[in-house]
Amino acid sequence: MSLMKKIFIGYILCFAIGTAMLCLYYLPSTDIVKITGSEVKRVDNDGPISADNPADGPTRDVYYIYTSDVNKKIMVYRNEDTGWSVPWYFKFNSADIQAQAQSANDANQMSRIVYYGWRFNMVNMFKNIVSIKPVEGFGASTFSFYTILKFAGWIIWLALILVQLAIPMMIRRRRERRELARPDGSIVE
Repeated sequence: MSLMKKIFIGYILCFAIGTAMLCLYYLPSTDIVKITGSEVKRVDNDGPISADNPADGPTRDVYYIYTSDVNKKIMVYRNEDTGWSVPWYFKFNSADIQAQAQSANDANQMSRIVYYGWRFNMVNMFKNIVSIKPVEGFGASTFSFYTILKFAGWIIWLALILVQLAIPMMIRRRRERRELARPDGSIVE
């Protein structure tokens, strides 16, 4: 296998893995859960402020929402404004979402949570909530605009992979045609 083919395969693999991770991280997903509690923590860049981790820079309030799903699996979500930064959800209403979460907890009702991100315990990383809506009746459909958006993201991702595969093939064919061209401009067949 030539060096160019190895570089191309490595490039395609890196592109595929990178775009898949971005799609999985930034595109919204939904969960149907029962909200069991919430709290506010003061954090800085190192995490929650405590006696072991004193504030050593700018701080901010981060809301946390505790949930359990139908199978009693516990999940913790972060509720923080995205503002004008990436990802562009333009979320400025984290206090309102926190009030909705508290209301759902008091009413003991199931809620549809729309979020982005991943939950990794080792690095203290939480999914960030975008919106909370009450679910009418148990077993309500989870198919929504956000589900369609997730599918669209996968379709776009696959289209980008196909384009990345097609470009080198088109370049190679063009190069082969130039090599076969006669000096008078006609093509040898």
